[in-house]
Amino acid sequence: MRYIIDIDIADNKLKFVEEFFKTISFVKKIRAIASNEITNPVILQSIEDYEKGKTKPTPLNLAELKEMIHA
Repeated sequence: MRYIIDIDIADNKLKFVEEFFKTISFVKKIRAIASNEITNPVILQSIEDYEKGKTKPTPLNLAELKEMIHA
């Protein structure tokens, strides 16, 4: 089983927290994630498919966009 835990850590405590988690035997990997980094695999796959030309963007006018946002 795998868990992903989201923890907000102050910059001055980052090193301590990393070392703490490394001492726990069942913690395999620790990685900091930037606030603007996309981590959702579905979204990442969608972006990759678009970049490779596997999918085409859906044309959408402003009125349709507003309708979707306020739905």
